[in-house]
Amino acid sequence: MLRKLKAFILFLNLIGIGASIYYKLYMFACFTVLLFFYFLYIFLKREEMETTNFFNKRALISSNIILFCFMLIFFRLIQVQIFDSAMYVEKVNNQTMTINKNSGNRGSIYDSNGKSLAFNKSIYDLIIDPSRIYEKPEILKAFEEIAKKSYIKINNKKLLKELDEGYKTKKKYKIIAKNLDEIEKAEIDEILKKYKLNTNEMFYRKNIERTYYKKDIYSDLVGLIGYTATSKDVKTGVFGIEKQYEKYLKEKTVERKNPYTRNRGIRIPTSKDEIRTNLNGRNVYMTIDNDLQFILNDEVKKKFQSSNSDEAYGIIMDPNTGKILATAAYTRKRRALRNPVFQDQFEPGSTFKPIIVASALNEGLIKRNTKFDVMDGTIRKYNHTIKESSRSTKGILTTEEVLKKSSNVGMVLIGDTFTEKTYEEYLRNFGLYDRTGVDFPGEIKPYTTPYKRWDKLKKSTMSFGQGIVVSPIQLATAFSAVINGGILYKPYLVEKVTDDNNVVIRRNLPTPVRQVISPEVSREMRDILENVVRDGTAKKGDVEGYRVGGKTGTAQLSTKGGYLKSDYLASFIGFFPADKPKYVVLVMFMKPKGETVFEKYGGATAAPVFGEIVRRITKNKNILSQDIAKISEIKNFENMKRNNEEVKVEMPDLTGLSPKDVIYIFKNADIDVRIVGKGLVESQKPKAGTSLEGVTSIEVQLK
Repeated sequence: MLRKLKAFILFLNLIGIGASIYYKLYMFACFTVLLFFYFLYIFLKREEMETTNFFNKRALISSNIILFCFMLIFFRLIQVQIFDSAMYVEKVNNQTMTINKNSGNRGSIYDSNGKSLAFNKSIYDLIIDPSRIYEKPEILKAFEEIAKKSYIKINNKKLLKELDEGYKTKKKYKIIAKNLDEIEKAEIDEILKKYKLNTNEMFYRKNIERTYYKKDIYSDLVGLIGYTATSKDVKTGVFGIEKQYEKYLKEKTVERKNPYTRNRGIRIPTSKDEIRTNLNGRNVYMTIDNDLQFILNDEVKKKFQSSNSDEAYGIIMDPNTGKILATAAYTRKRRALRNPVFQDQFEPGSTFKPIIVASALNEGLIKRNTKFDVMDGTIRKYNHTIKESSRSTKGILTTEEVLKKSSNVGMVLIGDTFTEKTYEEYLRNFGLYDRTGVDFPGEIKPYTTPYKRWDKLKKSTMSFGQGIVVSPIQLATAFSAVINGGILYKPYLVEKVTDDNNVVIRRNLPTPVRQVISPEVSREMRDILENVVRDGTAKKGDVEGYRVGGKTGTAQLSTKGGYLKSDYLASFIGFFPADKPKYVVLVMFMKPKGETVFEKYGGATAAPVFGEIVRRITKNKNILSQDIAKISEIKNFENMKRNNEEVKVEMPDLTGLSPKDVIYIFKNADIDVRIVGKGLVESQKPKAGTSLEGVTSIEVQLK
């Protein structure tokens, strides 16, 4: 029995040695090895003593006591080093280690040309040590000089009293100025340098502030950051692009454990001090063009104010890619964390008509010259009377004239050519039954019903934009497919995401969803809509010298009690250049005011805004006038004179053109061109419309 006990004790020692090596407890391993050899020696010696009768009772008791004590120590070490080791390691770390959090900076947001829209700005708090203010007279002198700065808003007497009390109580910390920028800090640095103050007498605390460019036109789009229930310590994106691209923009945070001396709290340098990981967030480049954003917002805001509208919205898109180039949203009510361009729905009215006409043309149900009898301007459908908005709309109209005159009855007749199933298929194909998938958080889900649940009047009213709701981004996206060759593109707001070294991490490319109508039908629709602006209800949207197309909209506003009789949603959706569209522009005004009902219509309210936006874009983007006739007349002016032909050529409007364009226009004419200034043409001599007969020189002023 005793031999088995000895073997068991030695076996426990061997297990202790193995466990201590496995858990890397090398001090315990050494002790266990020594203990093993001690036990081995005692057991061998004991057998020798027993055989020689040398080992007496006293020696036996002593060895057993020592053996028992070693066993207690052994098992206690097992408990401390193996079973409770984590607890003791934590206690040691709490006494000698501290955790420091190192964070990078949040990524910036730029427009398509690299203009900063959201970025981080360093600001500083100036701090003084009250316990030192009387140690050096220079401290108070510096304080008095700093207090005279206009951006230092402090009460000198009150603050001096607080500093005096702080001196008596040995207070070490008092903020005397907050939120200083880099320029203000540099001025104060010069004062501190002048009085040779140390950094422990007056010093700074640096903070990082998220700064936004032109909040009035970008806040609904770029968004903002803030604290949430899941991020109480760190600000995260809570709206707009800040939220949508949070995983890219957010900075990284690394926790570092630093050893400190227990008594003095001095950090012990280690080889792990340097952080090699880039902790900064990624940078986001939007598709937004800052120039177009300014133009759109400026024009929409002016009409919003002059028409006393309740709300106003606008979008500029590239119809060939789905890029959103600009957005605008104005309201007289306070709107928290909501962009109606993506998150509100309306009955579009007549701006919806081109979608239905394009669908009917593509399906082969009608042709451009198909005739419809709108009779006296009314039609009876399922015990409901549908009227024209204008009493002059009567008689026989072609498909093109239906759009030119914005005939509701004509659209009902076009809608009747569809089966309900085919009608719904085109609505789906134009993306009106689904979210567009735009990269903006919280895009509203379309409110739609399957055609099998439509009432008998549904198809008729939808044909002229009633009884169907769409968001502004849905309408602009679907209309783009009408005029861009028939392709529905997924709209997007962000072009790419890069790191600090400008390496592209993610790139969003144009995403064609489907071919909705044929290129031939799309070409025909462009031509029809150009005529709508030239000869139809959208004349006020025309731009001299440029080919534009579009459609007005005047939608009645629905309430629980029915449609309002005197309040409208006035809108216009258009495109240019008409032959090869590069821009689609949608502007909408909710409840515009006017002395007459016609002043509330889309043709009077929204169409002129579209025209002015196009004029400003052509100047900003240096788009040459498409009035080829006048340019050709001037270029052939000299040839016509040589042939002694009677000619009458007028001076064209050169406003907004580049010097290169002006020189090109007068290249073949015997006319000297004098260019003054830099930029684009602001004024000219002679004025536009003046006869060029006998003119030998012209002058243009650039700005």
